[in-house]
Amino acid sequence: MMRGDEVSRRKRIAIFAAFPEIVHVRRIMDGIRSQCEKYDYDLCVFASSTHLSFPHVNYMRGETNIYELANLDELDGVIIDQSTMTGDKDNRSLNRLMERLAAYPDKPRCSLEISIEDTKLIKNDNEAVLREMCRHVIEKHGRKKICILTGHKGNEVAEERLKIFLDEIDRHGMSVLPEHIVYGDFWYFSGDKLANRICDGEIERPDAVICASDCMAIGLMERLSKRGVKIPDDIMVIAIDATDEAAINPITLSSYDTGDVTMGADAVDYIRSVIDPDKEIVPLERNSSMYFHPGASCGCQMDPIYAMKRFRDSLYICSYNHADEELANHVSIGTLMESYSLESFTASGTPEECLGSIAGYLELLKPYENFYLCLKDNWLDVSEVVYEGYPEKMSTFIAGSDIGEESYYGAKDAVRFKTSCMHPKLDEERDHASVFYFSPVHFDGVFLGYAVLQRALLDQPVINVVYRNWLRYINNGLELVRSKERLQTLSVRDQMTGAFNRRGMYERYAAMLATAAAEDSLFVSVLDMDGLKYINDTFGHSEGDAGIKCLCSVLTAVARPNEIVVRSGGDEFFLIGVGKYTKDDEAARASEFADAVAKKSATLGKPYNVSASIGCMVFDNCRDIDLDNALSEADEKMYNYKMRHRRHRSV
Repeated sequence: MMRGDEVSRRKRIAIFAAFPEIVHVRRIMDGIRSQCEKYDYDLCVFASSTHLSFPHVNYMRGETNIYELANLDELDGVIIDQSTMTGDKDNRSLNRLMERLAAYPDKPRCSLEISIEDTKLIKNDNEAVLREMCRHVIEKHGRKKICILTGHKGNEVAEERLKIFLDEIDRHGMSVLPEHIVYGDFWYFSGDKLANRICDGEIERPDAVICASDCMAIGLMERLSKRGVKIPDDIMVIAIDATDEAAINPITLSSYDTGDVTMGADAVDYIRSVIDPDKEIVPLERNSSMYFHPGASCGCQMDPIYAMKRFRDSLYICSYNHADEELANHVSIGTLMESYSLESFTASGTPEECLGSIAGYLELLKPYENFYLCLKDNWLDVSEVVYEGYPEKMSTFIAGSDIGEESYYGAKDAVRFKTSCMHPKLDEERDHASVFYFSPVHFDGVFLGYAVLQRALLDQPVINVVYRNWLRYINNGLELVRSKERLQTLSVRDQMTGAFNRRGMYERYAAMLATAAAEDSLFVSVLDMDGLKYINDTFGHSEGDAGIKCLCSVLTAVARPNEIVVRSGGDEFFLIGVGKYTKDDEAARASEFADAVAKKSATLGKPYNVSASIGCMVFDNCRDIDLDNALSEADEKMYNYKMRHRRHRSV
C-alpha cells in the first residue's frame, strides 16, 4: 500500500535522543510508539548508546556520528529529547542538529520538556504528581522540616519542580528554610554532596528531603547511611522518576512515575496536527491515578511484586526456564553473556566467518522483525580513519529476518544503496508501520557503519542494555578481523606499492590454477625499471620510490581481471596471468606496457623519464609449467631487451 516515492510512502517521524535504555527515554518511547501505531507512522530512532558526557572521547565521537545519518528530507517530523541530547562539549550534537533543521523551517519539530528556540515545546505535566509528593510527606508522614533538592539552577525543569514544591508546602501553611532549597545536577553527586553538608552541620538537619530525581535521592540516601543517619527514621527521602534502580536499591526508594509517556504521545499528536491537519487526533488514554511506588525510604510498605519484577529485569541470570514461552523473546543480559557470542565473533579467522557468526546470533535480538548491518565498502581498510560523516553509498552486509523475509550475509551478497535513503527497507511496501532503531558501528570512534533494527511498534523492549552490549561485541569482532586482515595483507602484499609480494604471488597463483581450464595458457611478464640508480643518486631516494610506484600503478591499470601484479623486489615487477593467450600476446603486451609507461611518465612533470625493460612469455598448458622456470625465461628475455635498448639516462 505504501511505497518509497514522495507521493505515497508511509509518513515517518524521527526522535533524537541518547542513552535510550534509561527509564526516561523508555517511557517517552512508549508514548511515541503508541501514537505512531494508531496513526500508521513509521518511527526512526537516532540514538547514541551512552549519555553524551561519556568520558571516553573517541568512543563518544563514534556514537554521536549517528545523528548525521538522519536525512531530514526523508523525515516528516522531528522530536528532540533535549534533556539527553546535551552534555557533550559545547552541546555540539544538539547544536549541530539545530543548524541542520534551520534549513527546514516548515518541517514540524518539537522539543520535550525543555524549550529550544524556534521549536515547539511539549511540556511534561507533572504538577499533580509533584504536589502529591509534598502531600505524602506532610499529610501521610507528618514531616515538617523539609529540604528540597532540585536540578541545575536556571534549568527549566529544575526551576518548575522547585516552584511547585514550594507552592504546595506553602498551601499547607509551612515554609522551607533558604538553606534547605538546594540546587543540584539531577545526578548522584549532588545527593552525595547534600548528605555530607547535612552530616557536617553545614546546614540544619531536615526530617525529610524531596528530590527532583531518583539519582540524586539514591546518592543522598547512600551517603547518609554510610554516615550513620537512619532512613527513614531520622530523614525520610522521596523522589520522582520511579527508575529500576530505585526499586532494587538496598534502601528501596519511594518514587513517583513522571508524565514522560504522555509527553511522548503529545509530541506525536502535535506533529500529526501539522502533517495530517484534516485527520483525527486520538489522545493517549492513561490512568489518571498517581503512579506511586512506595519504598523503605519513606516508611511505607513496598510493593514486593513490583520490586521483584524490576529486580528480575536487572538480574544477571545464568540460566532460565526455557520451557516458558513468555521468556523465549525475553533476552536478558545474562542470556547475552552466557551465549559466548563475543568469543565467537573474535575467534573468526576471516571477514566472512565473522559476518556469519554475527548473523548466527541474531536470536539475541528477539523480538525483532529484521536486522541490517550496514558497512562502508572499504570497512576492512584500516588505513582509512574516518570519525565523522557518511560515504555516499553503504552496503548491507548482513540481513537477518525473524518474520520470514530474505536473510543473507557476506560480501558476495552485500546490497549497495544510497546512504541518503538511510536504508532501503524504509521505502519498501509493508502492511504495517515499524520502528527502526539506527545505531552506530565503530571502533574507538573510527567509523565502520551502522546497524538498523526493525521491530513492530509495540514490541518490548526498546533498545536496552542487551542490544547496546551486543553492538559492542560486533564492534570488537569487526575490529579484530580488520586487524587480522591487515596482518594477512602485509604478509602477501608489498607495503609501498600494494602489489603482491612473492608469498602473495605463490598463494594467488595456486588459486588461479585451481580454477583454470585445462587448455588455459600461462602469461608472464618481467619488468625492470630503467635508470633507478641514476634517479636515486641525482634526485634522491624519494624520487626513486615515486618512479617505482609510477611503474606499479601503470601495471595495475593495464592488468586484466585474470592477472596479478607482483613486486618481486627492488625495481622489478612481474605480471602473471592464466587464461586464453597466444604467442602474439608477447610482443603486443610488451608494446602496450611500454606505451602506457611512457604516457604516464609524460604526465608526471618530473625532470627524468620513467621507463622499463620488458620481457613477456606465453606458455601453453599452464598446469604443466613451473612458475619459477617460466619467470626465469621471461627474465632472460627482459635482460636481452635491456641490452638492446640500453641508452644514457639524462635529465
